[in-house]
Amino acid sequence: MSTLFLLLALQVATPQASSATPAVAVQQDYRIGVADVIDVMVFGEPDASRAGVTVDSDGTIDCPYIGRVKVSGLTPREVEKNVRERLAKGFLVNPTVSVAIAKYRSKTVTVQGQVRNPSEYILQGNVSLTSLLAQAGSMTMEAGSFVIISRSGPEGATEQIKVTRKDIENGRAQNIFLRDGDTVLVPKAETFFVTGLVRTPNAYVWEEGLTVERAITLAGGPTERAGLGRTEIERSVNGKPQTLKAKMSDLVQANDTIRVRPRIF
Repeated sequence: MSTLFLLLALQVATPQASSATPAVAVQQDYRIGVADVIDVMVFGEPDASRAGVTVDSDGTIDCPYIGRVKVSGLTPREVEKNVRERLAKGFLVNPTVSVAIAKYRSKTVTVQGQVRNPSEYILQGNVSLTSLLAQAGSMTMEAGSFVIISRSGPEGATEQIKVTRKDIENGRAQNIFLRDGDTVLVPKAETFFVTGLVRTPNAYVWEEGLTVERAITLAGGPTERAGLGRTEIERSVNGKPQTLKAKMSDLVQANDTIRVRPRIF
C-alpha cells in the first residue's frame, strides 16, 4: 500500500457548490459513465435530439439518424463533437449539438468514520472533498486532524491521500476531487495528556505540528508554581515507556503525556 502525502497548492479551484463556477463548466469536465442520464439536443432539430437518455451497460446511447454512440468515459464536449461530426456526414448541414448531464448515477464514493451521515454517495459531477464532507453532514467533534482518501492505484495497488483537517477548514482542500470507488475515512481524533502544574490538566485532541508550548496553553497555561524548564514528556517508544526532558518548541506526538513539574526554589 503506497501513501501519498498531498501538498496543496495555494491557488485553489472553486468547489462545485460555489456559485462562482457555472454548472456547465463542471459538467464539461465530467466523464460520463454507465447509468448516467444525459440530454443530447440538436438546435432546431427536435427529431435528431434525445432528452433523458440513459447510458446502457455497454457505454453507448441510441441517437436518431446515426444509431449507437459511445459516450462512457467521454466528457459532454467530446460527445458533442462526435455526434456533430456524424450528423454532418449526410444527415444535417452544420448541426449545433449540446450534451448535458441530466442525472448522475454512475460514480459513487463511500464516506466512513467521524461524520454525521456515513454512507455511500453518488458523485454529482466533479465533487471536491470539501463538498462531499458537507453532503455527509460534516465532521463530528470526535474527528481527528486528518482525512484519508483510499483509491485504486496502478496495478491494483491501493493509494492513500492524507489531507489535514486544517486544509479542509481553510478551503485548501477544495481542489481535491474524488474518483469513482474512492473511500473517504475520517478517523477518530487522537489525544494527548497534560498533567502537573497547569490550570486545566486533562486529555486534549492532538493535531500535527502541536508543540509543547501550545499543549500547555491548551491546558490553561502554567500555574504560579510551575517550572516550565523542568517539563517532561512521557512517551511510549517501541512499546517501552520513556521520560524525556521537553523544550517548549518540541513537537508533541499522539498519546504523549506532558508533565509540568514544580519549579525548584
